[in-house]
Formats: sequence, C-alpha cells, structure tokens
Amino acid sequence: MKKMKITGNNKNNFCGIILAGGKSRRMGIDKAGLTLNGMTFLEIQVRKLQLLGAADIMISGNTSDLPGTRSVMDIYPGCGPLGGLYSCFVSTSQKCALVLSVDVPLISPATMEEMLETHFRDNYDATILARNGRIEPLIAVYNTDTAGLLAELIENKKLAVRAYIDRLHYRLYSYNGSPDELVNCNSPEDLAALNTHLTAGANDSV
Repeated sequence: MKKMKITGNNKNNFCGIILAGGKSRRMGIDKAGLTLNGMTFLEIQVRKLQLLGAADIMISGNTSDLPGTRSVMDIYPGCGPLGGLYSCFVSTSQKCALVLSVDVPLISPATMEEMLETHFRDNYDATILARNGRIEPLIAVYNTDTAGLLAELIENKKLAVRAYIDRLHYRLYSYNGSPDELVNCNSPEDLAALNTHLTAGANDSV
C-alpha cells in the first residue's frame, strides 16, 4: 500500500479507533487475532490508520502491544460499540475519529481517506459510510465532542448505535466501490471465503 496523505490543515488532525471488543460468538475466537496474508486483522487495520497519518490510534476493548497504538478498555463495560466509542472519545485530544470495526479487513485506505476528506469539508457531527442505502455506522468519522451524548444514552441504557446516530447531524458518504471491501468476517466460513478471495489476488488493501 502506498503512503496516503490527508490534505491541507487537516493532516494528522484525527485519531483512529478500531472497535475490537466484540464477543465473537459466531467465530468462536477473538476476531482481532485472525490472519490474512500473514497479518492479523488488528495489524491490518492499524497499518491503514498509520498510512493515513492518524495522530492517535486506539484499540477499543482489546489489549495490544502494537507499536504506535494504545489499548482503551471500556469505562462502562457491557455497553457494546457505544461504550467503546465513549471511552475512546474522552481519552483523546483529537477533534474527530475515524472508526473501524476490526472485522472488515478489506476496506481500502483510499476509501477511508475519501471519508475523512468528505468529513473535513463540512460541519457535520459525523460522516457515515453507506452503500445502496444501507448505513454502516461502524465505518465512519465522528466528532469526539459527541461524547456527552454517548454518556447520556449509556446512562439511559439506550445502547443501539442507531439511537446515537439519530441524535447526530450527520451526512452519508456514498460508497460505490466493490462490495468486497465491506464484507464482515463473522464466521469461519466468512474467513475461508476471504482467504480464497485474496489468494485469487482480487484485493490489495491488506
């Protein structure tokens, strides 16, 4: 992968958050440690954020000793993605966060860069990837000053991600690329399909 550059005054003006604290019930093992092309899913996502120049890279809900990253455990355990986002938002000085789930290893740095550039152009709380009308709220850029809203939702046990984004002034980033980039790896069958896909040389994002 080539080095990516965020243009203008926004270079390095964001943090990266990898949501890696899921229970992995269908997979049966921690998805962060699964491998493609000799790299773990976590290493793959970290590498992309590093190429993009993230000033702070946080691993949410999972321990890691990867250079240039830090682990952020949930302040409010058992609250799903909202708990992970809240804990990371309040622990960084960056104004916005590029958020990725650990189990979408084929998303390309180019797509991530375009999302960031789109977010920086307008005054929205969030820029959320969408494909064919389907919103992907765990592939998004969020302003970290929405931490107060997350705390309110958590305190009221409204833990659905939709409850969060419905309270935001957000825009959609319409993704028109290959559907392969957005494949979630949730089961052993998904992992086998991804490895077959990569063996065929169809993706260079890992």
